[in-house]
Amino acid sequence: MLRTLLLLALPFSLAAQGPGKSDLLLLSLTKKADSTWRADAPRFLSAFNRGGYNNQPSFFGNNELWITAQFPKDTTQTDIIALDLLLKTQTRVTATSTTAEYSPTPMPGGKRFSSVRVEEDGNQRLWSFPLDRSDNGRLEFPKIYNVGYHCWLRDTLVAFFIVGENDQPHTLQIGGIKGQKLQRIASNIGHCLLKRPDGKLLFVQKATEQTWFLKTWDPKTNAQEILLKMPIGSEDFTLLPDGTLLSGNNAKLFQYKAPRDADWKEVGDLSKYGVKKITRLAASKDGKLVVVVQ
Repeated sequence: MLRTLLLLALPFSLAAQGPGKSDLLLLSLTKKADSTWRADAPRFLSAFNRGGYNNQPSFFGNNELWITAQFPKDTTQTDIIALDLLLKTQTRVTATSTTAEYSPTPMPGGKRFSSVRVEEDGNQRLWSFPLDRSDNGRLEFPKIYNVGYHCWLRDTLVAFFIVGENDQPHTLQIGGIKGQKLQRIASNIGHCLLKRPDGKLLFVQKATEQTWFLKTWDPKTNAQEILLKMPIGSEDFTLLPDGTLLSGNNAKLFQYKAPRDADWKEVGDLSKYGVKKITRLAASKDGKLVVVVQ
């Protein structure tokens, strides 16, 4: 059953080319005696939207997953859907006829969530909305445009994936709520941005077509550090509570944990569950669940 939780009606005209078909697979995670992680007990999450776009998963609780969805008959917008993994229900968080929302993200403080909104004139900016539905949202960074993805580093500081224009590369830029100014950190980056428990930002930088590095950026010192090369063709990863990183290459799942591991270690082949190519990953904060997008 799909319920509408929040109606946000602001103007929008989406580009003609909408997102493609994608599916969500939920897996249980178990840590084995040798410290490797096993992903099994698969559960298909996107049966309510077969043939549609189901992507950009974000855990808002250990059993609450928010995603960006577009239904097959709707070619003009995307909305945010909340999935209750225990009750097995879907709640439509946004139902906008004239805007599109992407990348739902919990905000520091636990009272609001943020989302990239494509506005009526095509601008992509970062908005926030109250979890208690007490208002219809607000612009968090009115002067920052071309936002593709984002990650909150603290309540006043955000890492932005800024979409490149006119054949320019996508860039990692940092912005503060107060000054609304951007600091450019890196170019040719991947879409995944994650904050580590120590406050450092994890991101991928594409040095060449085949060589992509997982890096950190420290907001305290402005220093960057290369951790290791990513699996070929992979720009997505997720972080488990013990510090282990998970990534994918085609249908295979890999893990890495410093300083124990020198490189990525294959820990599972999800092709037995029908997975052909892992494009995104998201893990619950307790490390018991992981969602794979393909």
